[in-house]
Order: sequence, then structure tokens, then C-alpha cells
Amino acid sequence: MKPLTAAEIRRRYLKFFEEQGHKIMASDSLVPANDPTLLFTGAGMNQFKDMFLGKGTLPHRRVTTSQKCLRVPDLENVGFTARHHTFFEMLGNFSFGDYFKKECIAWIWSFFKDVCGIPAEQMVVTIYQDDDEAFEIWTKVVGLSPDKVFRFGEKENFWPAEAPSKGPNGPCGPCSEIYFDSKPGQPYPAKLGLESLPDDRFTEVGNCVFTQFDRQSDGTLKPLPQRNIDVGLGLERIAAVLQGAKNNFETELFRPYLDHLGKVSGSAYGKESRRDVRMRRIADHVRAITFCIADGALPSNEGRGYVVRKILRRAARDGYELGLQRPFLFEMVDLVGGLMGDQYPEVRENAGQCRAVIKAEEENFLTVYRQGMARLDEFLAAAKKPAAGANTDGSGDFAFTLHDTYGFPVDITSKVMEERGHRLDEAGFEAAMEAQRARARASMATTDAVFTASVAVKLRDQGHAATQFVGYEVLQAATKLVALVGEGDELLPRAAVGQRVLVVAATSPFYAQGGGQVGDRGRVTTTTGKAVISNTTALDGFHLHQAMVESGHLEAGQPCELQVDEAARRATERNHTATHLLHAALRRVLGDHVSQAGSEVSPDRLRFDYTQPEKPSAEQLQRVEDLVNGQILLANDVAAVVRNLDEARANGFMALFGEKYGERVRTLQVGEFSKELCGGTHVRNSGNIGSFRIVTETAVAAGTRRLEAVTGLGALDLARQERLWLGQLATALKVPVARVGERVAELSDELKKTRKELEKALAPDLDAELQKLRGLAADHAGSRTVVYVRPGLQAKDAQELLRRAQQALDPFAGVVLSPGAEDVQIVVAVSPALTSRVKAGDLVKALATLLGGGGGGRPEAAQGKGKDVGKVEAAAAAAAQALAAAGLRA
Repeated sequence: MKPLTAAEIRRRYLKFFEEQGHKIMASDSLVPANDPTLLFTGAGMNQFKDMFLGKGTLPHRRVTTSQKCLRVPDLENVGFTARHHTFFEMLGNFSFGDYFKKECIAWIWSFFKDVCGIPAEQMVVTIYQDDDEAFEIWTKVVGLSPDKVFRFGEKENFWPAEAPSKGPNGPCGPCSEIYFDSKPGQPYPAKLGLESLPDDRFTEVGNCVFTQFDRQSDGTLKPLPQRNIDVGLGLERIAAVLQGAKNNFETELFRPYLDHLGKVSGSAYGKESRRDVRMRRIADHVRAITFCIADGALPSNEGRGYVVRKILRRAARDGYELGLQRPFLFEMVDLVGGLMGDQYPEVRENAGQCRAVIKAEEENFLTVYRQGMARLDEFLAAAKKPAAGANTDGSGDFAFTLHDTYGFPVDITSKVMEERGHRLDEAGFEAAMEAQRARARASMATTDAVFTASVAVKLRDQGHAATQFVGYEVLQAATKLVALVGEGDELLPRAAVGQRVLVVAATSPFYAQGGGQVGDRGRVTTTTGKAVISNTTALDGFHLHQAMVESGHLEAGQPCELQVDEAARRATERNHTATHLLHAALRRVLGDHVSQAGSEVSPDRLRFDYTQPEKPSAEQLQRVEDLVNGQILLANDVAAVVRNLDEARANGFMALFGEKYGERVRTLQVGEFSKELCGGTHVRNSGNIGSFRIVTETAVAAGTRRLEAVTGLGALDLARQERLWLGQLATALKVPVARVGERVAELSDELKKTRKELEKALAPDLDAELQKLRGLAADHAGSRTVVYVRPGLQAKDAQELLRRAQQALDPFAGVVLSPGAEDVQIVVAVSPALTSRVKAGDLVKALATLLGGGGGGRPEAAQGKGKDVGKVEAAAAAAAQALAAAGLRA
């Protein structure tokens, strides 16, 4: 019988648990929507935390999912072991106070034995050492022989691990793991003293967590009123078991990546172990970065973006070492889409932007990598190899300089050092990093307090329902002020004049910040007082109106009237609909790879970040602007309709980059020009926008660019301001407005001509300089050397001077240092016959470092620039010393 594919295993699992009364739910995004404690979704249960706590609002008590997950604690093991991954899929079934151990264990056993076809003799299980209930179910209900049930302690079979003795406090419970036995018939390991099953024989394929206790501060385990089930199965591991693969990477989930890498690198997978490790790591990492970027986690220097960039750069470095010294990861995005796109359509829908972002990151990293490796090579060549177990002297500070100045990843520095018999001083590196963090903290000011998820939990505990939003239809609503939230998430009975609070109402016309649109502002009025609302946010269904009481006082529970600032809302609507038109226009002009990578829509302007590898031309931007204004002049109706997500996608509505959607979505259509999913507020007709003007276009990151634009009255104000500036310029130039451009060009030509004449007048007499230089040259064993300090020389003049000197004095090695007001020009020339003793490029790098600058070049000729003018004499001495050390100067 043909082995089951991963897709078939996933389908069968979800179907099996659907038949047991579970609701099949979509995977959560890798970027958790409402959990600031997590960088990435790392388990199937993450999106159901509130349900496990009994605070959730889902109508289902039984749920099953196939969840995309990302974990990086085991990053160093990826590629070396058979089963470690960064990105993986977790099959899960969950019970929120419904069924418990008996049903859970019986169903999981049935899935593995009956649905997957794993023979009973090839499975063993583990349980928590004190969980007699689970032992009874496995041996009496399922019928497993007691010798197939292993009892382990809290480190192996409790969640969280070691919670009974070490915490944390809160929900916890024992777990039972299912293992595949690859050597059935052989004696089982002796149980006495056994702490875990040996992984060379047993592969964990599933874990059932029985959340039944609430750990107290004194360490006691108090039974929970609601007992839950959290089951997680590793799809990659199950596929490897059912396909008889030696490791996860030899399943159909990974093999296409390995085959592709073998083809493009010229050496097939399986030929050489060290290359195989790199190929496996790339196969894992390209899945991870594609899914992260498709979910909106873009590479950056902080937070989750730093993790994405780190994974991407490790894969890029592996490719470089395989001989792929060019961008190649972006070419593998379509492989990810082909293998995973049926289950996760976002990796296909966002493939264009994934390719653009990854390619730009690769290009940037290759530059950083080559520069960093050159400096690392120099450092290691000069460094003394440490004794066994000791750190390489100065490596901590050096690694920090590489990381901070050049963006070279410290994990790659550590890895290269390890490969060459050195060891990074990690403590020294961390000390330098902490000093930098301290400087950053000192320069930062504390901003407004952030209200966390506990606000929503407290409101729900008091019986308050989620806010009903009516702002699509009206801008004013009479409602009930259900709660006032103060500092520390405290629920207040009243708020006095001058007090800042969050106002929660039963109904609200205020749009809550989201989808790139700012929150509405306006007023709240009661019979006892008034407050100004400066912003509105949403948290778990509640609209939180950020308000300051300006007169009287507000009381929780009293009737109130909410009034949105209409002028601000209408201006925001114009900008939001224009953003949709802009997105569509960019895709038509630049290509389908363009996708939204972030936005901010406010009353004053719109900001649109988009994926694009290179700067658009002025002509392209003009076409974009013309397309948007053309759609405005057509005055098309703007249609907002709520649909099923599958129906919306089938009808061509675009899901936005990194956004997560429910089963029902709001679609926004402007004629046939723009079709997107959007929950924001918009104009009723495109003609309401008035006009559209692009203000700026800039780069914000590798592969990501930013447009800022204005509409309506903002566009009119900009035109008036430009007309004023143009008039002032025409007056200053004493020409009509129509001749301003022509006159500026004339003045520019005159300036260039004057500069050339000035340069000619100030140019040094190189013949005279050459005579001075020859007089300073030293003769040593038939070679001439000189270190010449001459203020005010330009680099090109210094180069020409050394060229003439070399012709006259060959074989020759010369250094010219030319200090100016703010920097020092460094130029070095070495005759080819002498480059085996001293290299111009190396000497320039050393001198530039001493002078606080940079530079480099070929062994025969190089140049650089230093910033510390005060160290010119020291640099001259260092240059003379370097020439002497090379045996070229007495």
C-alpha cells in the first residue's frame, strides 16, 4: 500500500476529529493577534488561551486544527538532527471543559492505529509518574500491556515541565506521550532509573496534555473547575514514520527542496555530510521565512523581525558555503507554495511579496557577509588560538563591532570561529551589547501606558458583552457607558475633571484603530459631564475610547451620547479609499509582486508601505498618480459587502499581507479597479475623494518602500503651498514662473563652470610635489618607500602623485596622508614586485581603522578616508612602522 502523504495525514486527522464532534478551525497566524507575550505562535493551543481559562467567547467546546508553528530555541540543532525544525505543523484537538482523559486517549490511539495504520506492537506510551488514572485507561480501556506504559517524572510528563516543583503558578497538568518504536520485538529498556526513552529507537509522535490543576503559590495543585484537553501531534514526524523515512527531511515535505538545492549547487543531497547539513537547514529555514513573511512578519532589527532576519541570514550563509554566491532563497518561495499552498493559501497569494522581500534581504546580506568575512578573516589571522575551553582574546569586542557597525550576525561570527578552532567570548559580547542597550534606554522617554488583555477579561467577568459597532451607518449614538478603566486596568466608578480614562460603551459609532486606519476621535457626553476622546482602540471585542474629562464628571452605568468628529472621519475615509486605489495602481504599473507591507491612514495623510525591490522611476510614479485620479474622476460607487471568506477569495478579493480573517469577511470594491478585504471606513463614491497627490516615495527596508500621499482638501492645500513656493522662487530669480526651471538650469551650468575654474586655480603643482616626495623617499635594498603628509590634497591628486612617483622610483611603496578640515584622505600605491611583502589594501584598512574611518582596495593600489584628523602623525608613524616590518624601510 502506498504510504500516506503529509496532506492525507492532515486531512484524515481533521476529518476523524470532526466525526468526534469537533469544529475544524483554521490555523492561527504565526503572528499572534491578541497575545503580546508571544513573538510567534508556537503551539496549537495558543489561539485558545482564553477558552482554556474559561474566559473565551467561542461557541465550540471541541475544536481541531492544523496549526503552523515557529520555535527557535532549538535553532542550533536544525539540520544536524532528524527531527528539529523552526517551522512545523502541529495537528491538535482540544476540549474546553468537555471530554477528558478517557475519550482523549481512546481517540488518539484509534487515530494512530486505525486511521494511520501503525501496528499496536510498534507503539508505546509514557505517563506522569503519579497519573494512575491515565495508566488505567491505557491498560484497561485501550488494552495496552503494562510493559508498554512508562512512568516518568515532571520534567518529561508534566506541562509546563517541572511545574509541580518549580512553577509557574496557574493551569497545569500531567501529560501522556505516544511513541513509535522502530525496533519492535527487541527488549524494552529497563524502567528502573530510566528518565526518558532513547530517541535512537523511539520517536515521539503525539502528546496529550490533561490540564486539570491550578498550581498555587505554596506549590499545591488545586483541581481546576474546568478540566481541558490539549493534544499536539507533529505532522512532520508522523509523515516520516508512515513513509519509512530515516528522518523528517526525507519525506515529501522536504525532499523537493533538497533536490532543488542539489541541482542549483551542482552537488546532489546525500553525497557529503557537511553539505547535507547545510541543505537540510536551508530546506527548513526557507519554509520558516516564507510563512513568516506571508503572515506579515518582515525582516528587521528588532522583535520578531530580528528572528526572521536571523533565520534568513543563516540560510543565506549556508547557500554561500554551498557555492551559491548569489540570491537563491527567493527562487524557492514557489516550492513552498506548491507544497503547502492548498492548506495555507496565503503562501501562494503572497508569493510575489515574499520573493521580493527575500531577494532584497539576500542581496543586502551578501554585501554584509563578504565585508564581515573579510574583517573576520583578518581578525582570526592575527589572533592567537586559545587553549582548550578558553575564549579568543578580544573576540567579544570584535564581534560586537562587526554586529553593531556592519550588521554581521554574531551567531555566524561564533560559528565561523568555532569552525576555525577559536571560541567567541560571549560574555564580552553580551557586556558590550548591554552597554549599548543602556545607552538606548537612557535616550528613550516613557510613552503612554499600554492597556493589556486583562481589561477585556475584567469586563467580561463583570458580565459586559462586547461593544456593538454602528459606525458604518452613523456617527452619533445614544448608549450606555458600561465601564471606566483607569491606570493599572482598574475599573472605576467615576472619573473627575482632568482625569484620563478608557470609556467602554455598549454601542459605539467610533471606529477602533485597526487595519492601518487610525481610531476615531470625538466626544462623550452624559448628564453629569463631558469628555474629549482622542483615540479609539479595540481589545477582544471591546472598544476602548481614550478620553479626558473636560467638565463635570463621568459615572459608570449612566446613559451617554457618543459623537464622532465628522470632519476627521470623512478625511480619513477619503484617504483610506485612496489607499485601496493606490495599491491597485501600483500593482498595475510595477507588477503583481507589489503588496501592502503596512499602512497608516489618518485625517491628514496616508502612508503606504509596499514590497518592491527597486526605486520606481518618476514616470512610473506619475502613471500611478494618474491611474488613481482617473478612478476618482470616474466616480464609481464603493461597495462594502459581508461574505464568506472562501466566496470572497473566489471572487477575486485580495486578502491583505499578514492579516488574519475569520469565516465572514467584509469586502470593499471600487468599480472593477480595486477589490480587497477591509473592515475600515470608506467614502460612498470614489468621486468623494476629490483628488490625489503623491508627496514622497522612500525606502524603509530591504525590499520595502513607502509612499505618502494626500487627498481632498489636503491635496488642494499642497497645491496652494507649492504655488506659493514657486512664486517666491520666481521672484528671487527675477523671471516669470514659466521660466523658473530654465533659469535654475542656467545657474547650475554657471556654478559647474565656476567650480572647474576654481579647482584649476587651486590645483596643486604635482611636479613640485613630486620633487618634495622624492626628497623624502628612503632607499632600502633597491626599493624606495615614502610616507608623505600633505594637507589639502584631493584623493585624485594624491593618486596621480603616487602614480608619477612609482614611474620614477620603481620598485616603490608609497603612502600619502592628506588631512583636511574634517577628514583625512589615505592613498597607498605598491609596485607589483613588492606586493608579496606589503599590500596596499591591507595597509589602507589598518590606517583607516586607526583614523576612525574605512577603506580598501587592490594589493597594488588602495584608498580610504579617516575621520580623526588629530591622529595624522600617529597614522604616519604606523605607516612607516608597517613598511619597516615588511623589510622595506630602514
